[in-house]
Amino acid sequence: MKTNVLFIAVLLLLSCNHQQSPQQTDSKETLLNTAWSVKGCAEKATRSNTKFPDSGEYNDYPDLPPPEGLGIKAGGDSITYSRFEQHLCCRQVKVSVEKNENIITFTEYWFGQGCKCRCSSTVHAVIRELPKGEYQVYGVATGTDPVENKPTGIKDTVLAKKVTIQ
Repeated sequence: MKTNVLFIAVLLLLSCNHQQSPQQTDSKETLLNTAWSVKGCAEKATRSNTKFPDSGEYNDYPDLPPPEGLGIKAGGDSITYSRFEQHLCCRQVKVSVEKNENIITFTEYWFGQGCKCRCSSTVHAVIRELPKGEYQVYGVATGTDPVENKPTGIKDTVLAKKVTIQ
């Protein structure tokens, strides 16, 4: 019995120390030059991480006017993504950018319990240093349920456009 335990321990030790060959990846695909920002109500929620006061009443905060230049646009070696969203107060958003060959996906992940008011935010993101070519770009919104703050598994395509980097 002692020999079996010792044998298993040696096998585990050897298997943990065995170096595996590195995966073949294209470093240009994994190291993306991206940035994102949020303006409006979700910006306040993201910065302060606090809820609006519980008054027990439904409040509406003034909406931001939709900014000019919304949508997906190409310029130079970059693609920009801008979207205006009306949502429950106290919700937060994070943005990720993924590039798979010539398909680029900007994903908005909305999370946090919503407060009893409505407000609006503008989400901006950019991917830079893209090689010349044609790209299919998608904007996807996903996240958690605003009542229970549990993942919904729902992904909505909110923007889509084909653009060319010249």
